[in-house]
Amino acid sequence: MVKINSVSGQQRLRQLAKMQLGNSVVSPTEPDTAPEPAGHGQFNDKHQQLAARSGAQSSHLSLAERAQRRLQMQRERQQHNLERVIAQALEYCPDTVSGQEVDPDWFTQFCELTLDISNASMQQLWAKILAGEIASPGKFALKTLHTLKRMSMKEALALQQAAALSCRTRQDPTPRIYFGYIRRPSLWHFLTGRSRALLNLNQFGLSYPQILSLVDIGLLHSSEIESGELAYGQQLHWQYQQASLTGTVSSKNVVLQYYKYTASGAELLPLVTREPHQAYLEALKTLLRTTIRFAG
Repeated sequence: MVKINSVSGQQRLRQLAKMQLGNSVVSPTEPDTAPEPAGHGQFNDKHQQLAARSGAQSSHLSLAERAQRRLQMQRERQQHNLERVIAQALEYCPDTVSGQEVDPDWFTQFCELTLDISNASMQQLWAKILAGEIASPGKFALKTLHTLKRMSMKEALALQQAAALSCRTRQDPTPRIYFGYIRRPSLWHFLTGRSRALLNLNQFGLSYPQILSLVDIGLLHSSEIESGELAYGQQLHWQYQQASLTGTVSSKNVVLQYYKYTASGAELLPLVTREPHQAYLEALKTLLRTTIRFAG
């Protein structure tokens, strides 16, 4: 049994930050005080702004001084990014957490990986991970953190699209995306010539290039997966978003096809916001109606 600690999630996070970073975190309600380079508001040209941020704009400084200025500005931006992630995590921390402490090595690597995360949406993902780890230490593997570090905003949007089509089964809680079935060779196959039926996931917002990108960064397994041959009369129980779906296998020699999330993908999936895609669910039920009889 996990011991529940009376300390709140916010208190635990503040204690952790003070112990590991030497200072507490700012309140999430405090205004964003991102460090601005000197003269930032005086430039209209974006290239000049970038030059100022790099430290190369100050021509009156020596080469060594410009390099030092750039490094100082970089450190300030990184510190700002880290503090914004931790401050946002306070908003997601639960009132109560387990008595187990967060692994300090995990937190150290978390901090290092967030230093260069400046996109607001990506910072939000990192904040949710930290809050989740505070609530339940060990929930997110270090491998998942390194996977998220590689993820671009474009890939995060692809994950969001994939999440809208994902479901779980009672037998295996790892989420998956169903897209078709194969009927093993049988008399029915020889008579009808129909052995496979597929959904075009692109119709429901998830393109094949997006699938490949999720495979490339390690969120989906690299190949399409086939279920074992379904037994006639077998009961299927799927959880699609908040809806439960129950069906009975009504045909023999049927194998379902799906994309399956990796362990890292399964850990990250609950963090992205998504709405049920009713059109996809109805299309999937229609596709499978000759092989599975759904209740309701």
